[in-house]
Amino acid sequence: MTQGMNLAQMRDLVVETVVSPASAAKVVTGFAAARPTLWTALILIAVLNGLYYGVLLPSAAAAGLVPVNMANAPFIVTGAILLIFTVMVFLLTIMGRFLGGRGDLDAVMKITVWLQALRLLAQIIISVLSLAIPFLGSLFALAVGVWGLWVLVVFIAAAHQFETVKGFGTLLGTFVATVFALSILSGILGLGVPSGGL
Repeated sequence: MTQGMNLAQMRDLVVETVVSPASAAKVVTGFAAARPTLWTALILIAVLNGLYYGVLLPSAAAAGLVPVNMANAPFIVTGAILLIFTVMVFLLTIMGRFLGGRGDLDAVMKITVWLQALRLLAQIIISVLSLAIPFLGSLFALAVGVWGLWVLVVFIAAAHQFETVKGFGTLLGTFVATVFALSILSGILGLGVPSGGL
């Protein structure tokens, strides 16, 4: 997906994604990448997320924030993350098409891979900041959550070549369907939230 891009260009695209998501989305959706490459990239991002949570979850389980069986099942967590990514790709494609979008599976996969990679980077930064300066970590997490939602809507709109409001509608429909799918998955895997909450 980043074929032909050097480190400086990738850094510039990261900055552009934050400050000018509409133009960055055009760059990302314009990448020449075969579908097998996109699937490989999606799997890689899922594995990296699994490694991240493999480090994070044991301490979270010790604090009672997540079930112990989740912390002790890194492969299941990684598989669940990949499944979530895959479901989101298909749902974003279907929902966008339903609302009149013209984006195909490849376009949606491109924005998913790119934004999930940035999301993982942001999570790592938040974790480091939270350990060093908890208040700053919380503030950064809030900023990432709010602005990241807007960036996602803009990227969805770019992938489907329609207006931003339809991008929001696509995201909302996908969110509802994903929550429903996750509730079923959690029940099957026995990964329910503990009574103490998150």
